[in-house]
Amino acid sequence: MNFVALDFETANYKHTSICQIGIVVFEDGEIVDKLSLLVKPTPNYFENLHISIHGIKPEKVKDKPTFDEYWSKILQYFENKEIVAHNASFDLSALRHTLQYFNIPFPKTTYHCSMQLSKRILKGLINYQLPTVCKHYNIDIEHHDALNDAIAAGKIIVNLCKDEQVTSIQELTTKLNFRPGKLFDNDYLPFSGKSERKSNWSHKILYDNILPQTAEFNDEHPFYEKYIVFTGALSNLSRVDAMQMVVNSGGFIKPDSLTQKTNYLVVGNYDFKQYGDGYKSTKLQKAEQYIQKNLDIEVISENDFFKMVHSEKTKFEITPKQIEKDSELFLNRNKYNELSKKDVFFTSNLSIEKIEVFQMVGNCSGYGHDYDLSYETNYIVISNYTVEKLKQGMKTESVLKVEELRNKAQNRGEVQGIKLIDEITFYEYMKRQEQFQRKEIQMNINESEIDEEYRNK
Repeated sequence: MNFVALDFETANYKHTSICQIGIVVFEDGEIVDKLSLLVKPTPNYFENLHISIHGIKPEKVKDKPTFDEYWSKILQYFENKEIVAHNASFDLSALRHTLQYFNIPFPKTTYHCSMQLSKRILKGLINYQLPTVCKHYNIDIEHHDALNDAIAAGKIIVNLCKDEQVTSIQELTTKLNFRPGKLFDNDYLPFSGKSERKSNWSHKILYDNILPQTAEFNDEHPFYEKYIVFTGALSNLSRVDAMQMVVNSGGFIKPDSLTQKTNYLVVGNYDFKQYGDGYKSTKLQKAEQYIQKNLDIEVISENDFFKMVHSEKTKFEITPKQIEKDSELFLNRNKYNELSKKDVFFTSNLSIEKIEVFQMVGNCSGYGHDYDLSYETNYIVISNYTVEKLKQGMKTESVLKVEELRNKAQNRGEVQGIKLIDEITFYEYMKRQEQFQRKEIQMNINESEIDEEYRNK
């Protein structure tokens, strides 16, 4: 039973921002070598949320080597080795992105996920996060220290092999019908179940008007084609923002009540702490009942959600398809006070003077501008010129600026679900407002008047 257990801690939402490495070598099921390294992250900044998780602060790593400076020292633990990590998609994604950033060739590596393997064997656990599985096996752990997490992941594999009466990680993976993940020649195969599923994402009903802001999904993402339900107040951002992150990952947020389809119940940090002290909301009680029935559902904390949800493949991107969808929904809602108290950002190259469109939004009791994005921005109006360029496969400087600002805000948890509207739609909406004021047409005023058909598009 020989393998190398691995864990990374990151400084921010960028997968290249590794700030601690934990490596543990197991031979015949016993620890024979271990290594813990603090790393100066790339990019070199720390998010408060990440500090709260692992406790590593900037001053602790300011004089440490960067990842590339460590690579020659640690390559031996990866080349032609069997790697184990808990939630391996996160750790191996961090490794891949970091190696690519520094133009370092991928090692030839095979890897396995102790979280997915645990989920296949250990039925009835509240979730399959590292502390929960460690508690099941009576493994002591100081969670979110890279070395301790790597030790724990390795010990979990040893216990799983004993439970399944196999003598190697390769046998365990094969017996449980998984395909090992692989790194090779700057490409990779994810660790996954062998059965292939055809995506039916586009056929699912979404939560109100929260739509994905990307046309491409990473099928290795832990929330891809999974049903996510939230309970309790979130401390770091609004529930709508969290839901937007889920759909951007290819996950589902409808229905928003707990059902037998639910895969993850995300509990706000305060309620999760109370849950550990014995408090159980109705949703939590129901989740436990489903778990006892061996249904595929886990209860995870808000912090675990943030670690699992982030993927650079789910970044915000402006596409003609998304603009068309959002614009259609905007008009179909036909809501008279849609822009009231809303922040509306305009791209460059509009057909008329910007001062005019700013005034139009102001007449709707909203705020129109072109200078910045923030957590308050609700709509982005895309000029006709910009839309045409996008259809030709070209992104204007304005689009690139918006995407950069939007992703920066998202990475800091400072942005909600922004909708994209083309310039023609904006003018059509203004025309309708005038017609409504002259009593020539009808428009909805209250949210309850909006047809359910359009709210769920």
